Amino acid sequence: MTLIGKVLAGRYEIIEEVGSGGMAVVYKAKCQLLNRFVAVKVLRPDLQNDSEFVRRFNVEAQAAASLTHPNIVSIYDVGNDNGLHYIVMEYIEGKTLKEYIEEKFILPWREAVDYAVQIAKGLEQAHKNSIIHRDIKPHNIIMTTDGVMKVTDFGIARANVQSTVTCDDSAIGSVHYISPEQARGGYTDERSDIYSLGVVLYEMLTGKVPFDSERPVTVAIMHLQEKPVMPREYNLSIPLALERIVLKAMSKEVSARYKTASEMIDELLGVLHDPSREIVAEEIEVPERENVGQTVVMPAVNIKDIKKEEPKIEEVVPAAPNNIQEEEELPKKPVKKNSQTVDKKKERKVIAFAIFSAIALILIISAGFMSITGMGGLFASGGNVEIPEIEGMLYDEAVEKYVENANENADFTFNIIKGKTVESDDEEGTILAQDPAAGTKVKKAEVIVITVEISEGKNDIRLKNYTKYQDAREVEIAVKDLGLEAEFIEEYSDDIPTGAIIKQEPKAGDFVKPGDVVTFYVSRGPEKEPEKTNQEDKKPENNPSTDTKTEEKQPEPQKKSSMLTLYGPKEKASALVQVNVNGKTVYSKTLNKGASDVVKLEGTSNSVEVEILHDGVSQQKGTVRLH
Repeated sequence: MTLIGKVLAGRYEIIEEVGSGGMAVVYKAKCQLLNRFVAVKVLRPDLQNDSEFVRRFNVEAQAAASLTHPNIVSIYDVGNDNGLHYIVMEYIEGKTLKEYIEEKFILPWREAVDYAVQIAKGLEQAHKNSIIHRDIKPHNIIMTTDGVMKVTDFGIARANVQSTVTCDDSAIGSVHYISPEQARGGYTDERSDIYSLGVVLYEMLTGKVPFDSERPVTVAIMHLQEKPVMPREYNLSIPLALERIVLKAMSKEVSARYKTASEMIDELLGVLHDPSREIVAEEIEVPERENVGQTVVMPAVNIKDIKKEEPKIEEVVPAAPNNIQEEEELPKKPVKKNSQTVDKKKERKVIAFAIFSAIALILIISAGFMSITGMGGLFASGGNVEIPEIEGMLYDEAVEKYVENANENADFTFNIIKGKTVESDDEEGTILAQDPAAGTKVKKAEVIVITVEISEGKNDIRLKNYTKYQDAREVEIAVKDLGLEAEFIEEYSDDIPTGAIIKQEPKAGDFVKPGDVVTFYVSRGPEKEPEKTNQEDKKPENNPSTDTKTEEKQPEPQKKSSMLTLYGPKEKASALVQVNVNGKTVYSKTLNKGASDVVKLEGTSNSVEVEILHDGVSQQKGTVRLH
């Protein structure tokens, strides 16, 4: 069914379809009342009678409509026209950030930081209104033609600070960007959005998502267990301080991430100002506690209610749990009603509620953790579960059979986790051992974990990623050191520098045997059109012989290069920065404190000797490799 040409609510004339997703279709429309273009998001017809999708659709309208910010798509109207649920929003000429990343592959780090700051500012506004987006990804960021980032699609947002979520279809669709707590169906808060933003920034800087697989469940498990490849391994131009910001935002432990979007914004702006600055990771102190294994049902605490409630002189503060000793007893007798006493009582009351809530949260998270890791079986009831035999199966097959295609009606699920990998004559990915062993009966729990040992395969050399190398000769040496043979094929490339590796076969991560040939495709640079000339070839004078061949010109040595980032002084306002290459000055410029610049180093050898001076005083000296 098409809506093009129709007028919704007697006001919005549908012009064309501009996008679609799993829940809705987005149209460009003309508001006949205000004479302006708008975007109209319409819930898919097949979902109009689905109460859950209608609820989500209304959540998006309510959540986004309460937010006004330059980095959030504005909501103008919401309605229902003859059963069609729709949202009217700001129409933006532009593209999604995902489309932009696919075009550019790797963004310059300053551009990526600028975009991340804009996204974080939109999240900052949402979080101040107690709205967690929960689906931050490049697909949900619209980029205007002026380079302004606008967060959209609050379809699975939650209008409260903390909520329990399940890893449903909506999460699976965004599995490359979900936080570990979303993957396990745990508590989410502002820091869940910060994790997702960290993934988006990682992708902008490297052109890759940190975790990838054909199976969504595998990607979710990787968010829980795997460490990402360091961003600078893909892109050496990333400042070390920026790499640390990305990794902090993507910390698997919620408490290790930035506490707020504002905090992350400050760090990002700091790197823009001074790329060489140091980022020191905060130490997280976890208080010791007893009886964390007990399951305690705690009442929800509404902060707004606490603020609104008037303190009462004789009101009794809720008692702390039995295992917590209060540091200070509250007075049991009434006291005079004066402002100072009321403020103290109100403060004590808020502190008591905060402690009460924090303990409840710790206990619930602990119980959830034990459930995820299989320890929850200690508290489960209702019989035992027999562990299936998965030794000899391929890991992917075992996951498909016992995790992805598990009985939906069962009151427990299996989670198969990779342990160590070992060399083996068995096929790569074969499960060599499992714990618990097959046939073992364990207590039933919501999630039963099986840890497996995986075969690395028959081949014993794992290939590195050589596409980051800029020198084919360097690659040849590295490969031969592994006992392999290298074959080089030249190809024209408009993007890859001359002499750099475009791709390799077999690819990075594959296993090969000693003596195998690895083929590398080397860039010849952009293809140039042959020069046209009107002059005819002339034979050399005094040379009557037609058989004499002219000497072929020897190719000029190929130049290699590398980029060197320079920084202004740290201790004074400015300095004359000079760069000497092999004793020759190639750069001389005054840089202010906190400023930076880039110089291109060139030569025909594999490396050059470089010295950096500030006002004639040597600051750094060493060998720089050319690519």
